[in-house]
Amino acid sequence: MSEDEELAALREQTSHGDRIDEAPAQGEQQKLVKDIIAELEAIDAGEKQKTISVWDGHLAAFIRALEANPDQMDDVGHALQRQLDMEEEDVDRSEILRFALRLGLQKAAPEEFEAVREAARKQATKGL
Repeated sequence: MSEDEELAALREQTSHGDRIDEAPAQGEQQKLVKDIIAELEAIDAGEKQKTISVWDGHLAAFIRALEANPDQMDDVGHALQRQLDMEEEDVDRSEILRFALRLGLQKAAPEEFEAVREAARKQATKGL
């Protein structure tokens, strides 16, 4: 790759667009925030459950094996808590799954996951 091609590739990687490019993305983000708030309100009203399910044999086996090995379960839970900048506390099956899902979504889709934080902030301050 020539020096000019390398510079062009670097420019493309580091360009962020302009405000016109960002407007549709912000509109989509706000729609996602609004939809999350609606789902949170439905959960709070008892119209929808807080639980989610995943069908994954390997993951189910892993979690059950961790439960059978409490020291390793604590190690995994504490590692997840550190990655999420949380204080290390005792963990259970549900917390390990919750932390792993949050961490994965936060790493893979940080902008979309930020919508969850924004929706939680908006919902928490709604009645103030």
